[in-house]
Amino acid sequence: MSASTFDFPVLKDTRPDDHSIPAFMVSTTRGFLPRQEPVIELPSEFAAVESLLQRMPVKTLSGEPGLLADFTFGDTVLKELPDLTEEVEKYRDDLVVMNALYRDYSFLASAYLLEPCHERFLKGEPYGLGRQSLPRSIALPIVKVADIVGFKPFMEYAGSYALFNYRLEVPEKGLEYDNLRLIRAFEHGLDPTSSEAGFVLVHIAMVKESGALVKGTVDMIQGSIARDREMFDDGLRTLVGALRNVNAVMNTMWNRSKPAGYTTFRTFIFGITSQSMFPNGVVYEGVSEEPMSFRGESGANDSMIPLCDNLLQIQMPETPLTDILKDFRQYRPGNHREFLEAVRNSAEQSELKNFAIGDSVSAALYLQALDQVRDFRWRHWCFTREYILKQTKHPTATGGSPIVTWLPNQLQAVLAQMVDTAGYCSSINGVSDIMENANHQRETLKKEVSKYCGERGVAATAATSPPSRLPAPFTTQWSSSTHYEHGTSQNYGKTYETAPEKSTLRQLPATMTSRHAAKQNPVERRKGESALSEFADYVHKQQALRRPPGHPQAQTPVLEDHDELDIIDQLGLSDDLAPHVRLKTLLLDPAEANGAALADHIQARLVEGHGEALFDLGLEDNGDSMGFTKEEWDTAYARLQGVCEDLKADTKLLMTRNVGEEGDGIEVGPLNAKEKGASGILILRKRPESVDDVIETRIAVVGNVDAGKSTMLGVLVKGGLDDGRGKARVNLFRHKHEMESGRTSSVGMEIMGFDSKGDVVVSTVAGRKLTWEEIGRRSAKVIGFTDLAGHERYLRTTVFGLLSSEPNYCLLMVAANNGLIGMSKEHLGIALALNVPVMVVITKIDICPPQILEQTITQLTKILKSPGARKIPIFIKNKEECINTATQFVSRRICPIFQVSNVTGANLDLVRIFLNILPHHGNYDSSAPLEFHVNDTFSVPFVGTVVSGVVKSGVIHTGDTILIGPDSLGQFATTKVRTIERKRIQVPGCSAGQSASLALRNVRRKDVRKGMVVLHKPDKADPSTGIIAQPKVYREFVAEVLILSHATTIKTKYQAMLHVGPVSQTCAIIDIDRQYIRTGDRALVAFRFVQRPEYMTVGDRILFREGRTKGLGIVTQVGYDPKKPLNPEPKVEQTAVEES
Repeated sequence: MSASTFDFPVLKDTRPDDHSIPAFMVSTTRGFLPRQEPVIELPSEFAAVESLLQRMPVKTLSGEPGLLADFTFGDTVLKELPDLTEEVEKYRDDLVVMNALYRDYSFLASAYLLEPCHERFLKGEPYGLGRQSLPRSIALPIVKVADIVGFKPFMEYAGSYALFNYRLEVPEKGLEYDNLRLIRAFEHGLDPTSSEAGFVLVHIAMVKESGALVKGTVDMIQGSIARDREMFDDGLRTLVGALRNVNAVMNTMWNRSKPAGYTTFRTFIFGITSQSMFPNGVVYEGVSEEPMSFRGESGANDSMIPLCDNLLQIQMPETPLTDILKDFRQYRPGNHREFLEAVRNSAEQSELKNFAIGDSVSAALYLQALDQVRDFRWRHWCFTREYILKQTKHPTATGGSPIVTWLPNQLQAVLAQMVDTAGYCSSINGVSDIMENANHQRETLKKEVSKYCGERGVAATAATSPPSRLPAPFTTQWSSSTHYEHGTSQNYGKTYETAPEKSTLRQLPATMTSRHAAKQNPVERRKGESALSEFADYVHKQQALRRPPGHPQAQTPVLEDHDELDIIDQLGLSDDLAPHVRLKTLLLDPAEANGAALADHIQARLVEGHGEALFDLGLEDNGDSMGFTKEEWDTAYARLQGVCEDLKADTKLLMTRNVGEEGDGIEVGPLNAKEKGASGILILRKRPESVDDVIETRIAVVGNVDAGKSTMLGVLVKGGLDDGRGKARVNLFRHKHEMESGRTSSVGMEIMGFDSKGDVVVSTVAGRKLTWEEIGRRSAKVIGFTDLAGHERYLRTTVFGLLSSEPNYCLLMVAANNGLIGMSKEHLGIALALNVPVMVVITKIDICPPQILEQTITQLTKILKSPGARKIPIFIKNKEECINTATQFVSRRICPIFQVSNVTGANLDLVRIFLNILPHHGNYDSSAPLEFHVNDTFSVPFVGTVVSGVVKSGVIHTGDTILIGPDSLGQFATTKVRTIERKRIQVPGCSAGQSASLALRNVRRKDVRKGMVVLHKPDKADPSTGIIAQPKVYREFVAEVLILSHATTIKTKYQAMLHVGPVSQTCAIIDIDRQYIRTGDRALVAFRFVQRPEYMTVGDRILFREGRTKGLGIVTQVGYDPKKPLNPEPKVEQTAVEES
């Protein structure tokens, strides 16, 4: 490959005021449109030309009949039009005015030559002959002007009839279709509702989308030259998006230009080559005595699809029809021709097509681009069929090409290339649909071409016969147990192509080990465990820097959290110099003076707790006793209740000291013998005004199989007890096999509600389970449980559920008679890696012998205190311990442990109290851009496609225009939010930290998947390119990782299942900052997604595993530059070996 860069001067600033350069120059903002809006009126020296053109149309701007209506245009030209060749010379250096002169003289030429043909056509006669010579007054100026601006001296698509023939009705509105008007017209085109206007203006609206086409082309070529896969794929996505927009506009032609109206003005856009009206061409008087021939105006002269032909290296068959296609290249603006040639040369030199099919995702994107070209050419054929073949028997198109066979020639070439490409990406979702449609169109085209050739007595050439090699595999079901991959085999940077029909079985990397490999020795295992806690804290702090792609990273340093330093705040030693009023004063002194201050204090506490707060009545903020007597405490309690009532909040007394009588269920007695003051702990909770105000806490429930997870949730949610044979768990199962086996295999969801007074929301009818809607509407706080599978075979599902549900807490279930075995340790390790606060429930204590229970407790304590966990186990035995632990659970070091029985109900009340007062945990930013993570998809009858997930940041409302993706090719689809539900209750919107379900408009369920994200669609285009930017997706990224557990060393090419939030996909390691890594090592590692690119950003937490969990990490860089390896030493060594 000789080319090292693509340096064609593509404009970003079109310099609209500069008239010294050509009107047509390729740009990323206006694409193939002229640099500036066309000149509308000619200079005064050309008043005669202006007058003729204004009077020329069949229907003039005023609505009166024009010269072509009574067929007097030719005579009027000969009488009124002088030779203005000398006047042309005055404007030689003003190339924009020269382009306007070229436009207007070409209109005069076509109208003069074809006027007799139009008259015969309207009478129902054949076209006959046109005028065979062009008068000097037109011939000399048009030849001179055409020579200066670089066009042929006859009407062309870009320079005259279409792209330089529009004006803006209101300049401020820009290029909106309804704001476009024609400058010149032959028939009724000055009326914007006419078929002639629609025909031309739709073309202008299509080319308006070509800026993105140019941008995508440049990115693709530069990516291909640099072998930068990410840049290349981004360019392909831009190209495909632009082609989709072009095709969408093209489809509006049906409504804006009617087939019956097209043929009447079509007469005037015929050329003078290969036309029966001009068998010998036309004599240009004063220029040449020999007749001259030029092709007519044709959409085939547009540059967009020829650009794609050159860029995508579409191989046209060597036929006379292709020679016509090549001849059309001359009928474009000079800068356009040069750009297309530069693209063709660069694509050939960089072997762009081979680079595209060297990767399955790139190949699928490349196939999509071909498919959009096919769609364009198919629609062009449909227009030809409906607008021409069914309306007239004239054998040639306006440009002189054979009307029946010419378009199928190009269309079949695209279909053939799609076939060649599809074999390299057959495993990508959506490829089979594309090829199924291509197969169908191939058969339809074959029949239609045969039909019209037969009707017209035209031979269907070999070029129009469909390719016989459209493969059968696109209707074949691939085996899910064996994966075949077409494309390339890569080894040490060298690429070897493999033909699609010679597929080879993908080999596992030599460094990958199975889950049955030799076990680690205890020293290695402890090394990984001891590093876990510290690294998990580091990852948690780094996540505070996370920002959506395209937004600046936070520069504020993350402060260390030290729970032991809370004493500084408690003793009032902080730097806060604001005047401090003691709570006792606010609670007991006259209400008139202190009521407002107390209300502000309570309101601040409620806001801080997201709508609820635990309040120590009788203790100052620093923990000092207020020394209340019983009467003072009652007074303070009454005042607190009054303030809460004003704030629309309720209170519930959880526990008192020296207030009530022991045994009343609330009084727990003094803390010690010296404590005489009355005090109590209350929970304050706002009464929600709507579902939006309901406090939401998400808890992931994990544990080994048969630990009693589903049973426990069934008991908590329904309110009854289990019968010991699985009665309570049945309602939680989603599948028949789960009911039969009693084991969860999917991600189940259940909710438990508490009202504003802290009572559990249950049905008043015994045995009846409330619906989610009933619970949601009656609750002030909702606990959302994610019931995860405990069996090892469902580990991937469990890890996905843990990461995708964004849990605030993790509830680990341990069967008392089994202990912490099997997957329980794995689940605990994942929870620790995610730095989620963990609580433990020991179940089945009713059937467990005391000595076995003691062993389980000893084992659990040992594991929680180990260096990897660094937890402080607190066994909850009574209400006082329950409440005190819940108030301190904001510290991740504490791990409360409950011992319960779902059959006898032992200690279940403590679990309910604990869940009721569990503080809100998690940081979410509603002011940031929207980012909604999809963790499940549904198809709901009469609603359509629904996606559920968690709002990571921002706010979303019903009716919002959104982007959802990426798909298998990294692209996003635009849609609207039809409705939003939270806990199955319809709401107008939801914000950061809330889980919700979104019903989407016009999206098929098969087009959405778990792991996608929902983002707001940008409403403003990039000012430098005029393109609305698509969200960036990445196939490769760099992360700082900690290896938790691996029996051997890990090197490049190692593959594992990687989890990033709701994303679960196999990843390969492509670079490491050292030769290899092993258990306990922290390293920078570059990963590559095997299947498809994903949406991610710096600060995302990752977890990867191969069977069991192998490592934890955090993304430090999106994208990876192979020119900047993480460990350059091996490259140096390899280079030295190759040179020697």
